[in-house]
Amino acid sequence: MVIRQVVNTVFNSCSYVLSGGGVSWIVDCGDVDLLLPLIEGQLRGVMITHSHFDHIYGLNNLLALFPGIRVLTNEAGREGLLCDKLNFSRYHETPFVLDAPENIEIIADGDNVNLFEDVSAQAVYTPGHSPCSVTWQVGNALFTGDSYIPGVKTVTNFPNSDKRVAQLSREYILQLAQQGQVYPGHPAQSEVEL
Repeated sequence: MVIRQVVNTVFNSCSYVLSGGGVSWIVDCGDVDLLLPLIEGQLRGVMITHSHFDHIYGLNNLLALFPGIRVLTNEAGREGLLCDKLNFSRYHETPFVLDAPENIEIIADGDNVNLFEDVSAQAVYTPGHSPCSVTWQVGNALFTGDSYIPGVKTVTNFPNSDKRVAQLSREYILQLAQQGQVYPGHPAQSEVEL
């Protein structure tokens, strides 16, 4: 499996393209024009770490190009994809609501999704930053969204955030990360130019 990172133009959120065996998946969807050249073979779907605007704003453009792809999230994530108030896009220049709710596939904590031959992603609920936060564990790679960004304090001042729950999720992610690599939802503090 090959993992490629894109740093998007909205709040420097990160998207990732995972490719292997002629198939690709995306983790979070920002700037589609930056993601397209990285897709190898058939694009199967998008795994959402949480449905805040800066991690989903490219979905409608992507679905216009690939109408059959799956959009994987939990029930709270589904609600965010379908409500500009919950995903905070109402407060940006371009309110966002997913055009194709039929593409949403609800995943539960611990569910495994087959990505490539002999490679699965496990959904690990890591709420706190948002009730819809999911860390995707693919082998030794952890796609943590905003639940854990190395060197950055987890933001918990949004409506529906929970500081105590975020700390528990962070501790769990750090346990998982002992044998893996973290791919966060924004560049780690050491990667940010000051």
